[in-house]
Amino acid sequence: MKFFKDIEILKNNKELPNPISESLEQTDIDLSIFLKKDEINKSIKDFITENPDFLLDILREYQNKQNQLEQEKINKENSTNIEKLNSLNQTMFIGDEFANKIIYEFVDYNCGYCQKFHNEIVDVITKDPSIKLIIIQMPILGKMSDELSKLALASSFQGKFEEVHNYLYSSNRRSSMEDILSDLFLIDVDLKQLEIDLASEALLELVAQQQEIVNIFKFTGTPAIIIGSKIIPGFIKSEQIDEILEEEFS
Repeated sequence: MKFFKDIEILKNNKELPNPISESLEQTDIDLSIFLKKDEINKSIKDFITENPDFLLDILREYQNKQNQLEQEKINKENSTNIEKLNSLNQTMFIGDEFANKIIYEFVDYNCGYCQKFHNEIVDVITKDPSIKLIIIQMPILGKMSDELSKLALASSFQGKFEEVHNYLYSSNRRSSMEDILSDLFLIDVDLKQLEIDLASEALLELVAQQQEIVNIFKFTGTPAIIIGSKIIPGFIKSEQIDEILEEEFS
C-alpha cells in the first residue's frame, strides 16, 4: 500500500515545510491601529457630549415604544374587563332594560361632578330612550357616601333603585339620614323592608361585587364612565356622550 506509506513518511518528516505556520510567521500584525478600551470610552463620551440630541432622540424613541407597549397591555386588559362587566347581571340601572346601548357610571352620591354628570346623562336618555345606564357604586368620600351607597343598593331589592338614585342626586336631597329616610317613605320605599335588606347577607355580597368591579378597573375618582369600549375617567357633557355613543354603537 504505497499511498499509506507515503502518508506515514510525511507525518514523520519534521523538516517538511508547514505552509500555515510559515504564513503566520510572515504576517506582521500592527496592533497600534486598534483603539484601546480607554480610547473607545473617551470617543463615546466625546460623541455624546458633542451630539446630545442624538442620545435624547434614542431615549425618547425608547420611552415612546415602552409607552406604546404599556398602552396596548392596558387596552387589552380593559377590553377583557369590559367583557366581564357585560356578562354580569346588573339590577341597578336607569333606562331600557333590554337596550343595546349600555353606559356604565361609577358613582359617589357626595361627588359634585357625579351630580353634574347625572343631569347630563338624564338629558341624553330623555332624547334617546334606547339607552341603559348601569350604576356601579364607588363610595370614596367618607362614611356618608358609604351609607348612601348601601341605601341605593338595598333599595334595588324592592325595585326602587331608579327612584332612590334620582332622589340622591336631586337638589331636594336633605343632609341627615333621618330626613333622607323620611323622603324615601314619601316616594313609596318600604322602610321596614329597607331596614331588613340593609342588614342582609345579600347586601354584603352585592357590596363586595361592586367593590371587586371598582378594583378591576383601578379607578381613583368619580365619576368614571364606560361607553362601549371607551373608558372616560371624569365628567363629560351630554354632547360628548352623544358623540361617543355614535362612534361606539352606530
